Amino acid sequence: MATQNAVPGGSQGQQHDAGEAIARSGEDMEAFFNGFFGSIETLRQDTGRPENQDVDSTIASVSSGLWMPRTERHETDAQIVVVAHLPDVPRNQVHIDTDTRGRIKIYGECSSSAVYQSGADKVTERQLGQFEKDLPLPPSACVERMTAIFHGSDVIITIPKF
Repeated sequence: MATQNAVPGGSQGQQHDAGEAIARSGEDMEAFFNGFFGSIETLRQDTGRPENQDVDSTIASVSSGLWMPRTERHETDAQIVVVAHLPDVPRNQVHIDTDTRGRIKIYGECSSSAVYQSGADKVTERQLGQFEKDLPLPPSACVERMTAIFHGSDVIITIPKF
């Protein structure tokens, strides 16, 4: 089946086969997805580099719609300090877990609401959701002696080293 200008960008009067155009589009899309997912697999396999150690948790969080809090990490010879910024999160909704694989997970639920009023109109917005941040720790981290304190909307986690 030949159609006139079936492919965008075709020259005036040129005949194009719609089946060929669809096949080319499918090949282009397949190449795009293979490149994208291939890059993720490469990152997963290359977890020896510190910047790639958190790839799986990042992918999981993004794909599940979780909110990932902003964190800062400071490391010295004696300790690791992690500061997680958790605005609008009540303290009783913040949980910190460690596991045997040398990671720390900060997670919980957040909820906030705002009321806007203009004359007789009143609008209430509520946000509900879960958050999670999974961070790798070096083998020298002593999670058994970990401490956590709240300072305003931040939780400060201190992990001594052996």
